[in-house]
Amino acid sequence: MNLFKKGDKIGKYTVNSFIKKGAVAESYTVYGNDDMLYFCKVFDLSDLTSSQLFEGKEVFEIVFCKELSEEPNDNIIRFVDNGGFHKGNREYHYLVTEFYQGELLNQSVEKDGVFDVEDALQITLCVLNGLRYMHSKALLHNDITPSNIMLKELDDGMMLPTIIDLGHTSTMVLGRPNFFVGDLAPFFRAPETFRGIFTPKSDVFSVGALLYYLVFGKAPWEADLSECGTDKNLIKAKVKEARKEKLVLDTEEIHIPDFLKKILKKALSSKAVSRFASADDFFNTLIDRLVPEDLSNAEDLAVEDAAGDEASSEENNGNAVQPIVFKKGSGNGFDQVAGRDDLKEQLRKEVIFALQNPEKAKQYQLPPVNGILLYGPPGCGKSLVTESFAEELGFNYTILKASEFGNIYQPGVLDNLQRIFDAASLKAPFVICLDEIEYLVPNPGTENVTKESVAMLSMLNGCAYKGILLVATSNQPEMVDPFIMRPGCIDRVFFVPQPDMEARKDIFRKHLGNRPCEEIDFEELAKLSEDFVAGDITETVNEAAMTAAYMDVPISQKILVDVLKYKNPTYSTKTKIGFHK
Repeated sequence: MNLFKKGDKIGKYTVNSFIKKGAVAESYTVYGNDDMLYFCKVFDLSDLTSSQLFEGKEVFEIVFCKELSEEPNDNIIRFVDNGGFHKGNREYHYLVTEFYQGELLNQSVEKDGVFDVEDALQITLCVLNGLRYMHSKALLHNDITPSNIMLKELDDGMMLPTIIDLGHTSTMVLGRPNFFVGDLAPFFRAPETFRGIFTPKSDVFSVGALLYYLVFGKAPWEADLSECGTDKNLIKAKVKEARKEKLVLDTEEIHIPDFLKKILKKALSSKAVSRFASADDFFNTLIDRLVPEDLSNAEDLAVEDAAGDEASSEENNGNAVQPIVFKKGSGNGFDQVAGRDDLKEQLRKEVIFALQNPEKAKQYQLPPVNGILLYGPPGCGKSLVTESFAEELGFNYTILKASEFGNIYQPGVLDNLQRIFDAASLKAPFVICLDEIEYLVPNPGTENVTKESVAMLSMLNGCAYKGILLVATSNQPEMVDPFIMRPGCIDRVFFVPQPDMEARKDIFRKHLGNRPCEEIDFEELAKLSEDFVAGDITETVNEAAMTAAYMDVPISQKILVDVLKYKNPTYSTKTKIGFHK
């Protein structure tokens, strides 16, 4: 019989519904004084031994849940409150955590079937992200199973895998667990745990078993245990016997890529020494498959066209998965941008400072920046400024060309873009640099908001909280869909003008650096090339080089000046011809 019924009080919380009775606790949903719904576990201390209580006083699960919530991790359930009370002659403790809408992984598989490989890997990465945080706190989970992972539904409809049960969490255990092991799922347990040994590598085995379950719909080496009842020795023997067989990695219905077979074999090795060295090692191995650092792995990310159409490459452009080639910023990227001091200072003040100083940003309640737009005439160095900005931040970043995507109205483009945002969140903090955004999100020329624009907005809205910043460029900002040019999406807009005096000198130096030259006065060249963009300077140097080569003489100051005398800038701020700010 349940301890509580609907409407009863547990401390300051009101019972909404009973969930289940476990080995050492009962679970409920409860309402707080704020009318918010929470998850509540009630522990009967008479069911626990002194070894299951921290310092003989407090339930270990409560202590560990508090500790793990000191630095919140999106993939681990969060502590809200705890307390104690007496009912009859018994003492009870309770733990209140956040309540999540969604479904358990095992419920999802039972209802909708197995996950495809990419989704299974993404879920596994999230679980490993929570697990490696636990391990950094010298804590083991000991019970990673599909029934302990919730696909938490977020406001934007996305599902976030979250570890929701810490009932078997412990420090390292070598020989005698201080928690109840009778309810552990046998086929998700590492071999050594049947000898009482629980380590980070036994957690790694359980995650490998979880990944196997997501792809195949059952645990590895799963066998019928119905005849074993609750006899732990019979269960142990049955599991051990089943694991003598070769691990099934291909069936008539399910075929997985070779790289995944290798990963599963390593994670599920019977010998702990042969597994991944840690949850972090496992995590990084999966990341390397999903977010390759070079194009050699790009084929692993290919997505087949479900319809199997023989579309042309132009028509099918949006269906080709864009590989993520990411770099790590150096932290001093603006050193490669000559001049433009006002723009660099503006970017440091309005964007970079808050990102590099999150505590100060929190103290002063600085609003997060989801995206910025750099616009200006072609050839003014927007791409250089963008890459230098990402380098200056010191975050992971990738550079993409929107023109290679097609636009958001083409089939598959939004899916590819969502995939890039998902991959970026795994390597957060991350900067997505997107050149020529007007190609991807063109202005529809109507006041009606398209479903594609709404989908794009949902990716950008709140991406700062996932550690993602979009840095877009445009030659024609008026051609960008105004629906995304709003706070919470593109939060800041910066004009990138033609190169200033110092920048022009630097461009001349670079283009003349490896050519035969007399002594050059770069100061004079910069003065004579006012309003020139990089392309104008490139043409100037090339024409001067052609003349010098024909005369068989070094490039001289006179030849360069003569070219500049008759050459006009492509975009002039004086005549207002060309690009308008």
